[in-house]
Amino acid sequence: MSPNIKIIAEKAGVSTATVSRVINNFPGVREKTRKKVLKIISELNYEVDGIARSLRQKKTFKIGVIVENILSQFYSILAKSIEDVAHKYGYNVILCNADDDPEKELNYLKVLKTSRVDGIIIAPTGKNADYINSLLQSNIKIVLVDRLIEGVECDAILVDNEKGSYNAVKYLIDNGYRKIALINGFTDRTTGKERLNGYIRALKENNIPINNDFIKIRDFKKRSGIILTEELLKNKEKPEAIFAANLDLTLGALLSIKNFGLKIPDDIAVIGFDDTDWEQILEPPLTVVRQPIYDLGSSSAEMLIKNIEEDNKFKKDNLIITLNTKLIERNSVKKLSTISGQINNN
Repeated sequence: MSPNIKIIAEKAGVSTATVSRVINNFPGVREKTRKKVLKIISELNYEVDGIARSLRQKKTFKIGVIVENILSQFYSILAKSIEDVAHKYGYNVILCNADDDPEKELNYLKVLKTSRVDGIIIAPTGKNADYINSLLQSNIKIVLVDRLIEGVECDAILVDNEKGSYNAVKYLIDNGYRKIALINGFTDRTTGKERLNGYIRALKENNIPINNDFIKIRDFKKRSGIILTEELLKNKEKPEAIFAANLDLTLGALLSIKNFGLKIPDDIAVIGFDDTDWEQILEPPLTVVRQPIYDLGSSSAEMLIKNIEEDNKFKKDNLIITLNTKLIERNSVKKLSTISGQINNN
């Protein structure tokens, strides 16, 4: 006889309602009982009928996740944290890699709609506002992560990009640097715009003229980090320090600096945005702006699943949560002498 909920309940010595609550990951079951039921389910090789479960609860227990580049460690950590939370609540994740391409992003949004996902977490390109609004109107729950979209009103989990960027540049200024360059992603993305704003604010507040030759903008990819840093190092007037506005740009900048035979921080200082294990074991270890990537993903998943479970169609106020960054001081910035700082400022 094939196992069913009634047989599982009899073996566990509980009601069929309790087994159902365990299968559907509902609250109100003691942990000891939950573990006992799950053990029997495993022993009997019982498979939950997903279609029946979806029809019964009017949910598919699937969420879509659209990110820019799954090869980037930032997005790998983000996706992992989302999946961890989804699994805890009994949801499956469909992961889509959009390559920061608006057309590819739109295609994935359509695929997720036809897949009848209950909700979507997206790090958006910012170019598909109309279609995303149409999904919201059809009651597909959406949470924006890392970036906002102009013209889209929905919940979002962000980090304080401007403050993080400001703190990095201010740290360089406090250590005597005046010729500070920025390599940044496109500023039509809110992350790029906010990190540029923080850079400019730090310079202005410290009466340092804005040198447009020191501001380099392309996409957020490693190749751009290499190209933009090469441009800076070939300038007649070279920077004393480079602030790289994301992890992949930082890696590209480091490769380019190495190719030029320069030493960090003796020849040039570097601060990156994002913190990883490899940045800690570099020689010298890299000073960085650390953003809470895992929390960014897990918080977005918690928010989305809460919205799905509550299914509040009349919700009016959007919840936007902004997480803080932290400057991690290591050894890729040195203290310049006051005399050097004064000379460089002339």
